[in-house]
Amino acid sequence: MRIISPLLKHVVYPGLSKSGYLRRSASDGPTVVTYHGILPRGYEARDVALDGHLITAEAFTRQIRLLKGRYNVIAPVQFLAWCEKKLELPPRAVLLTCDDGLINTVADMLPIIRELDVPFLFFITGESLSENPSMLWYEKLYLWLTRAADGISLKLAWGNDVIRGLSRVRTAVRWREYMRKLSAFDADSRKLILEDMRTQLGIPEEWESEYSRREAERRRFFMLDRNGVRNLVDAGMTIGAHTLSHPMLSEMSEELAFEEIRQSRMKLQAALGAEIWALAFPFGDSDSVNPRESLLAKSAGFKCAFLNTENSLTDDCFALPRVHVSAGMGLAEFEAHVSGFYRVTRAKYIMATGASA
Repeated sequence: MRIISPLLKHVVYPGLSKSGYLRRSASDGPTVVTYHGILPRGYEARDVALDGHLITAEAFTRQIRLLKGRYNVIAPVQFLAWCEKKLELPPRAVLLTCDDGLINTVADMLPIIRELDVPFLFFITGESLSENPSMLWYEKLYLWLTRAADGISLKLAWGNDVIRGLSRVRTAVRWREYMRKLSAFDADSRKLILEDMRTQLGIPEEWESEYSRREAERRRFFMLDRNGVRNLVDAGMTIGAHTLSHPMLSEMSEELAFEEIRQSRMKLQAALGAEIWALAFPFGDSDSVNPRESLLAKSAGFKCAFLNTENSLTDDCFALPRVHVSAGMGLAEFEAHVSGFYRVTRAKYIMATGASA
Protein backbone atom coordinates (compact mmCIF):
# COMPACT_ATOMS: atom_id res chain seq x y z
CA MET A 1 0.00 0.00 0.00
CA ARG A 2 2.89 2.37 0.74
CA ILE A 3 4.33 1.76 -2.73
CA ILE A 4 1.15 2.68 -4.58
CA SER A 5 0.11 5.52 -2.23
CA PRO A 6 1.59 8.33 -4.40
CA LEU A 7 -0.38 7.02 -7.39
CA LEU A 8 -3.55 6.90 -5.32
CA LYS A 9 -3.06 10.38 -3.85
CA HIS A 10 -2.11 12.21 -7.02
CA VAL A 11 -3.96 10.34 -9.77
CA VAL A 12 -6.62 7.89 -8.60
CA TYR A 13 -8.27 9.88 -5.79
CA PRO A 14 -8.50 13.16 -7.76
CA GLY A 15 -10.02 11.37 -10.74
CA LEU A 16 -12.58 9.49 -8.66
CA SER A 17 -13.46 12.60 -6.67
CA LYS A 18 -13.92 14.75 -9.78
CA SER A 19 -16.12 12.13 -11.44
CA GLY A 20 -18.38 11.87 -8.40
CA TYR A 21 -17.58 8.19 -7.94
CA LEU A 22 -16.46 8.57 -4.31
CA ARG A 23 -19.65 10.12 -3.01
CA ARG A 24 -21.83 7.78 -5.06
CA SER A 25 -20.03 4.77 -3.57
CA ALA A 26 -19.99 6.09 0.00
CA SER A 27 -20.26 3.43 2.70
CA ASP A 28 -23.53 2.73 4.49
CA GLY A 29 -23.82 4.28 7.92
CA PRO A 30 -22.36 7.54 9.19
CA THR A 31 -18.72 8.55 8.83
CA VAL A 32 -17.07 10.33 11.74
CA VAL A 33 -14.30 12.82 10.95
CA THR A 34 -11.93 14.11 13.60
CA TYR A 35 -9.66 17.13 13.71
CA HIS A 36 -7.16 18.26 16.31
CA GLY A 37 -7.09 21.95 15.51
CA ILE A 38 -5.78 24.59 13.15
CA LEU A 39 -2.18 25.66 12.63
CA PRO A 40 -2.22 29.28 13.84
CA ARG A 41 -0.91 31.90 11.44
CA GLY A 42 2.67 32.75 12.33
CA TYR A 43 3.42 29.32 13.79
CA GLU A 44 6.02 27.31 11.91
CA ALA A 45 5.41 23.56 12.12
CA ARG A 46 8.39 21.76 13.68
CA ASP A 47 7.96 18.21 12.39
CA VAL A 48 5.29 15.63 11.62
CA ALA A 49 5.52 13.85 14.97
CA LEU A 50 4.53 17.00 16.84
CA ASP A 51 2.43 19.01 14.38
CA GLY A 52 1.25 16.54 11.75
CA HIS A 53 -2.26 16.37 13.23
CA LEU A 54 -2.93 20.09 12.68
CA ILE A 55 -4.06 21.54 9.35
CA THR A 56 -4.19 25.01 7.86
CA ALA A 57 -7.31 27.17 8.01
CA GLU A 58 -7.47 27.07 4.22
CA ALA A 59 -7.43 23.26 4.09
CA PHE A 60 -10.06 23.07 6.83
CA THR A 61 -12.33 25.47 4.96
CA ARG A 62 -12.03 23.49 1.71
CA GLN A 63 -12.82 20.23 3.48
CA ILE A 64 -15.90 21.57 5.23
CA ARG A 65 -17.20 23.09 2.01
CA LEU A 66 -16.72 19.76 0.24
CA LEU A 67 -18.68 17.98 2.95
CA LYS A 68 -21.49 20.51 2.86
CA GLY A 69 -21.72 20.25 -0.91
CA ARG A 70 -21.48 16.46 -1.35
CA TYR A 71 -22.41 14.86 1.98
CA ASN A 72 -24.90 15.34 4.79
CA VAL A 73 -23.28 16.89 7.87
CA ILE A 74 -25.33 15.82 10.88
CA ALA A 75 -25.62 17.27 14.38
CA PRO A 76 -24.18 15.36 17.36
CA VAL A 77 -27.69 14.88 18.77
CA GLN A 78 -28.70 13.12 15.54
CA PHE A 79 -25.70 10.82 15.84
CA LEU A 80 -26.64 9.99 19.43
CA ALA A 81 -30.18 9.13 18.35
CA TRP A 82 -28.72 6.86 15.65
CA CYS A 83 -26.51 5.12 18.25
CA GLU A 84 -29.60 4.52 20.37
CA LYS A 85 -31.43 3.16 17.30
CA LYS A 86 -33.99 5.96 17.50
CA LEU A 87 -33.19 7.63 14.17
CA GLU A 88 -32.32 6.65 10.63
CA LEU A 89 -29.68 8.96 9.20
CA PRO A 90 -29.60 10.33 5.66
CA PRO A 91 -27.22 8.75 3.14
CA ARG A 92 -23.61 9.97 3.23
CA ALA A 93 -24.04 11.22 6.80
CA VAL A 94 -20.93 12.79 8.39
CA LEU A 95 -20.35 13.74 12.02
CA LEU A 96 -17.61 16.32 12.67
CA THR A 97 -15.50 16.07 15.83
CA CYS A 98 -12.37 17.70 17.26
CA ASP A 99 -10.07 16.45 20.03
CA ASP A 100 -7.86 18.05 22.71
CA GLY A 101 -9.49 21.48 23.01
CA LEU A 102 -6.47 23.59 22.08
CA ILE A 103 -6.90 27.38 22.14
CA ASN A 104 -6.76 27.44 18.35
CA THR A 105 -10.09 25.60 18.23
CA VAL A 106 -11.77 28.79 19.47
CA ALA A 107 -9.36 31.36 18.05
CA ASP A 108 -8.84 29.87 14.58
CA MET A 109 -11.34 27.06 13.99
CA LEU A 110 -14.58 28.33 15.53
CA PRO A 111 -14.88 31.41 13.26
CA ILE A 112 -14.79 29.12 10.20
CA ILE A 113 -17.28 26.71 11.77
CA ARG A 114 -19.70 29.57 12.45
CA GLU A 115 -19.25 31.08 9.00
CA LEU A 116 -19.95 27.76 7.29
CA ASP A 117 -22.67 26.90 9.82
CA VAL A 118 -21.78 23.31 10.69
CA PRO A 119 -22.29 21.48 14.02
CA PHE A 120 -19.29 20.04 15.87
CA LEU A 121 -18.61 17.71 18.78
CA PHE A 122 -15.56 18.91 20.75
CA PHE A 123 -13.73 16.52 23.08
CA ILE A 124 -11.86 18.19 25.94
CA THR A 125 -9.90 16.94 28.93
CA GLY A 126 -10.54 17.73 32.57
CA GLU A 127 -7.51 20.05 32.42
CA SER A 128 -9.65 22.55 30.49
CA LEU A 129 -11.86 23.10 33.51
CA SER A 130 -9.11 25.03 35.27
CA GLU A 131 -8.96 28.82 35.45
CA ASN A 132 -5.66 29.01 33.57
CA PRO A 133 -4.71 27.33 30.28
CA SER A 134 -2.12 24.57 30.36
CA MET A 135 -0.25 22.41 27.86
CA LEU A 136 -0.75 18.74 27.06
CA TRP A 137 1.77 16.82 29.16
CA TYR A 138 3.10 14.69 26.31
CA GLU A 139 3.66 17.71 24.05
CA LYS A 140 5.67 19.36 26.83
CA LEU A 141 7.74 16.21 27.03
CA TYR A 142 8.46 16.29 23.29
CA LEU A 143 9.58 19.92 23.45
CA TRP A 144 11.89 19.10 26.35
CA LEU A 145 13.47 16.19 24.53
CA THR A 146 14.25 18.36 21.51
CA ARG A 147 15.98 20.90 23.78
CA ALA A 148 17.91 18.45 25.96
CA ALA A 149 21.71 18.50 25.79
CA ASP A 150 23.49 15.42 24.48
CA GLY A 151 24.67 12.87 27.04
CA ILE A 152 22.28 13.71 29.86
CA SER A 153 21.65 10.83 32.27
CA LEU A 154 18.11 10.40 33.55
CA LYS A 155 17.03 8.62 36.70
CA LEU A 156 13.48 7.60 35.95
CA ALA A 157 10.73 5.87 37.90
CA TRP A 158 11.09 2.82 35.64
CA GLY A 159 14.89 2.77 35.30
CA ASN A 160 17.83 4.87 34.09
CA ASP A 161 18.38 6.27 30.61
CA VAL A 162 20.84 8.42 28.69
CA ILE A 163 19.91 11.02 26.07
CA ARG A 164 22.41 10.76 23.22
CA GLY A 165 22.33 12.54 19.86
CA LEU A 166 18.62 12.15 19.14
CA SER A 167 17.58 12.61 15.52
CA ARG A 168 13.95 13.47 14.83
CA VAL A 169 13.13 9.82 14.27
CA ARG A 170 14.91 8.70 17.44
CA THR A 171 13.31 11.55 19.39
CA ALA A 172 9.87 10.37 18.27
CA VAL A 173 10.67 6.77 19.28
CA ARG A 174 11.98 7.81 22.70
CA TRP A 175 9.00 10.12 23.16
CA ARG A 176 6.54 7.31 22.48
CA GLU A 177 8.37 5.05 24.92
CA TYR A 178 8.24 7.67 27.67
CA MET A 179 4.55 8.35 26.96
CA ARG A 180 3.81 4.68 27.53
CA LYS A 181 5.69 4.58 30.82
CA LEU A 182 4.21 7.83 32.11
CA SER A 183 0.67 6.88 31.17
CA ALA A 184 0.71 4.12 33.76
CA PHE A 185 0.62 6.72 36.56
CA ASP A 186 -2.30 8.77 37.81
CA ALA A 187 -2.32 12.43 36.76
CA ASP A 188 -0.83 13.83 40.00
CA SER A 189 1.99 11.28 40.14
CA ARG A 190 2.73 11.85 36.45
CA LYS A 191 3.06 15.59 37.03
CA LEU A 192 5.63 15.02 39.77
CA ILE A 193 7.65 12.64 37.59
CA LEU A 194 7.52 15.06 34.66
CA GLU A 195 8.70 17.92 36.84
CA ASP A 196 11.65 15.83 37.97
CA MET A 197 12.40 14.94 34.34
CA ARG A 198 12.32 18.62 33.37
CA THR A 199 14.89 19.43 36.03
CA GLN A 200 17.15 16.53 35.01
CA LEU A 201 16.93 17.55 31.34
CA GLY A 202 18.13 21.04 32.25
CA ILE A 203 14.94 22.81 31.14
CA PRO A 204 14.46 26.06 33.14
CA GLU A 205 11.38 26.40 35.35
CA GLU A 206 10.10 29.42 33.42
CA TRP A 207 10.39 27.71 30.01
CA GLU A 208 6.61 27.75 29.41
CA SER A 209 6.52 31.54 29.37
CA GLU A 210 8.42 31.44 26.06
CA TYR A 211 5.33 29.86 24.53
CA SER A 212 2.61 31.69 26.43
CA ARG A 213 3.81 35.18 25.53
CA ARG A 214 4.01 34.50 21.77
CA GLU A 215 0.47 34.47 20.40
CA ALA A 216 0.98 31.91 17.63
CA GLU A 217 2.65 29.44 19.99
CA ARG A 218 0.11 30.07 22.72
CA ARG A 219 -2.68 29.13 20.31
CA ARG A 220 -0.73 26.10 19.15
CA PHE A 221 0.28 24.55 22.45
CA PHE A 222 -2.10 25.68 25.19
CA MET A 223 -5.46 24.12 25.90
CA LEU A 224 -8.63 26.04 26.56
CA ASP A 225 -9.44 27.09 30.10
CA ARG A 226 -12.93 27.11 31.62
CA ASN A 227 -13.87 30.35 29.85
CA GLY A 228 -12.68 28.97 26.52
CA VAL A 229 -14.86 25.89 26.93
CA ARG A 230 -17.79 28.16 27.74
CA ASN A 231 -17.15 29.99 24.45
CA LEU A 232 -17.64 26.70 22.59
CA VAL A 233 -20.86 25.98 24.46
CA ASP A 234 -22.20 29.49 23.88
CA ALA A 235 -21.50 29.04 20.16
CA GLY A 236 -23.79 26.01 20.13
CA MET A 237 -21.08 23.35 20.06
CA THR A 238 -21.53 19.99 21.80
CA ILE A 239 -18.91 18.96 24.39
CA GLY A 240 -17.63 15.43 24.95
CA ALA A 241 -15.00 14.02 27.32
CA HIS A 242 -11.39 13.19 26.47
CA THR A 243 -10.51 11.77 29.94
CA LEU A 244 -9.01 13.79 32.79
CA SER A 245 -5.38 13.98 31.67
CA HIS A 246 -5.03 12.32 28.23
CA PRO A 247 -3.05 9.13 29.09
CA MET A 248 -2.68 5.98 27.03
CA LEU A 249 -5.45 4.15 28.86
CA SER A 250 -4.21 0.68 27.91
CA GLU A 251 -1.07 1.30 30.00
CA MET A 252 -3.05 2.02 33.18
CA SER A 253 -4.48 -0.36 35.73
CA GLU A 254 -8.19 -0.98 35.27
CA GLU A 255 -8.97 1.06 38.38
CA LEU A 256 -6.97 4.11 37.22
CA ALA A 257 -8.29 3.87 33.67
CA PHE A 258 -11.88 3.76 34.91
CA GLU A 259 -11.36 6.83 37.10
CA GLU A 260 -9.78 8.74 34.19
CA ILE A 261 -12.88 7.98 32.15
CA ARG A 262 -15.57 8.32 34.82
CA GLN A 263 -14.23 11.44 36.52
CA SER A 264 -13.89 13.29 33.23
CA ARG A 265 -17.60 12.80 32.57
CA MET A 266 -18.65 13.73 36.10
CA LYS A 267 -16.51 16.88 36.26
CA LEU A 268 -17.57 18.14 32.84
CA GLN A 269 -21.23 17.59 33.67
CA ALA A 270 -20.88 19.45 36.95
CA ALA A 271 -19.06 22.37 35.33
CA LEU A 272 -21.26 22.73 32.25
CA GLY A 273 -24.63 21.66 33.62
CA ALA A 274 -25.27 19.35 30.67
CA GLU A 275 -25.11 15.63 30.02
CA ILE A 276 -21.76 14.42 28.67
CA TRP A 277 -22.64 11.37 26.61
CA ALA A 278 -19.63 10.94 24.30
CA LEU A 279 -16.02 9.95 25.00
CA ALA A 280 -13.01 10.11 22.69
CA PHE A 281 -10.21 7.79 23.75
CA PRO A 282 -6.85 9.62 24.03
CA PHE A 283 -4.56 8.76 21.11
CA GLY A 284 -7.27 6.33 20.06
CA ASP A 285 -5.06 3.78 18.27
CA SER A 286 -4.65 0.04 18.79
CA ASP A 287 -1.70 0.61 21.15
CA SER A 288 -3.71 2.91 23.42
CA VAL A 289 -7.16 1.33 23.42
CA ASN A 290 -8.38 -2.25 23.67
CA PRO A 291 -11.80 -3.81 24.35
CA ARG A 292 -11.35 -3.23 28.09
CA GLU A 293 -11.55 0.54 27.58
CA SER A 294 -14.79 0.20 25.62
CA LEU A 295 -16.35 -1.69 28.53
CA LEU A 296 -15.09 0.92 30.99
CA ALA A 297 -16.61 3.74 28.93
CA LYS A 298 -19.96 1.97 28.96
CA SER A 299 -19.73 1.35 32.71
CA ALA A 300 -18.95 5.04 33.29
CA GLY A 301 -22.27 6.06 31.79
CA PHE A 302 -21.23 7.17 28.32
CA LYS A 303 -23.52 6.35 25.41
CA CYS A 304 -20.76 6.09 22.80
CA ALA A 305 -16.97 6.26 22.53
CA PHE A 306 -14.68 7.02 19.61
CA LEU A 307 -11.35 5.74 18.34
CA ASN A 308 -8.86 7.62 16.20
CA THR A 309 -8.54 4.97 13.50
CA GLU A 310 -10.82 3.83 10.68
CA ASN A 311 -11.13 0.28 12.01
CA SER A 312 -13.42 -0.53 14.92
CA LEU A 313 -12.68 -2.91 17.79
CA THR A 314 -16.31 -3.96 18.26
CA ASP A 315 -19.66 -3.79 16.51
CA ASP A 316 -21.27 -1.49 19.09
CA CYS A 317 -21.07 2.26 19.73
CA PHE A 318 -18.15 2.08 22.19
CA ALA A 319 -15.31 1.72 19.70
CA LEU A 320 -16.50 3.91 16.85
CA PRO A 321 -13.98 4.47 14.04
CA ARG A 322 -13.08 7.96 12.85
CA VAL A 323 -11.27 9.47 9.90
CA HIS A 324 -8.25 11.26 11.38
CA VAL A 325 -7.46 14.32 9.28
CA SER A 326 -3.72 15.04 9.04
CA ALA A 327 -1.63 17.85 7.62
CA GLY A 328 -0.53 15.99 4.51
CA MET A 329 -4.02 14.98 3.40
CA GLY A 330 -5.11 16.56 0.13
CA LEU A 331 -8.77 17.27 -0.64
CA ALA A 332 -9.32 14.26 -2.91
CA GLU A 333 -7.55 11.97 -0.43
CA PHE A 334 -9.75 13.43 2.30
CA GLU A 335 -12.86 12.46 0.35
CA ALA A 336 -11.44 8.98 -0.30
CA HIS A 337 -11.30 8.48 3.47
CA VAL A 338 -14.71 10.06 4.18
CA SER A 339 -16.45 7.98 1.51
CA GLY A 340 -14.91 4.76 2.86
CA PHE A 341 -13.10 4.08 -0.43
CA TYR A 342 -9.68 4.18 1.25
CA ARG A 343 -10.68 1.76 4.00
CA VAL A 344 -12.28 -0.74 1.63
CA THR A 345 -9.40 -0.57 -0.87
CA ARG A 346 -6.82 -1.01 1.88
CA ALA A 347 -8.65 -4.02 3.30
CA LYS A 348 -8.77 -5.66 -0.15
CA TYR A 349 -5.06 -4.94 -0.69
CA ILE A 350 -4.12 -6.51 2.63
CA MET A 351 -6.26 -9.56 1.93
CA ALA A 352 -4.84 -10.01 -1.55
CA THR A 353 -1.19 -9.52 -0.65
CA GLY A 354 -1.05 -10.71 2.93
CA ALA A 355 0.55 -7.39 3.87
CA SER A 356 0.40 -6.32 7.50
CA ALA A 357 -2.16 -3.72 8.54
